[in-house]
Amino acid sequence: MDKPDNGKIRVVLVDDHLLFRQSLKVLLAGLPGIEVVGETGNGRNSLHLIEKLQPDVAVYDISMDGLGGLELAPLIPEISPLTEVLILSMHSDTDYVRRAFQVKCRGYVLKADSIEELERAIRLTASGQTYLSPAISTDFIDHLLNVENNTSARVVLTPREKTVAGLVEQGRATNEIADELYISPKTVRVHVANIMKKLSCNSRADLLLYLKSVGNG
Repeated sequence: MDKPDNGKIRVVLVDDHLLFRQSLKVLLAGLPGIEVVGETGNGRNSLHLIEKLQPDVAVYDISMDGLGGLELAPLIPEISPLTEVLILSMHSDTDYVRRAFQVKCRGYVLKADSIEELERAIRLTASGQTYLSPAISTDFIDHLLNVENNTSARVVLTPREKTVAGLVEQGRATNEIADELYISPKTVRVHVANIMKKLSCNSRADLLLYLKSVGNG
């Protein structure tokens, strides 16, 4: 079905803790431009809900009875191609984050994060940008990427590439970077592509994780 276009980011919440889910719904309802259009505590039911509602973002918990976010995320593009999956979890373990990005989740937020961070994550993922919780430690990311064995850590970026990389690390969208640097979005994409090539990153998610682990200098 076609989703209504009311200018708001349409969100479905999937978490089997009812009190947490309802509290989250109330908090999100108070944010401008965000609308919770559906919720469920059952992973299988979430597929039917997302297929029906075609939301912009599906916020999934990892640990649920039955199927969790990591098992369901690969199925979402088949039933709702424009829906981005955002993981909201208590787990910051290496394996969970790696698996989330492997199954094409767009972002990863911790339940210990603030509502402001979740809002930022929803807005960025809805625009097709990658988001990773700032609470995830550098040591954790270092382990995830094995930076100590990555020769690309010695690559020197140009001053402009360093600036662009710094803005990517902050989670800025392509258009935001373009506006701040007074360049076109196309030029931003070229810079990002060059940075990814130099750092041997295969996706923007890989680049974000890399930058959060070693910085851009």
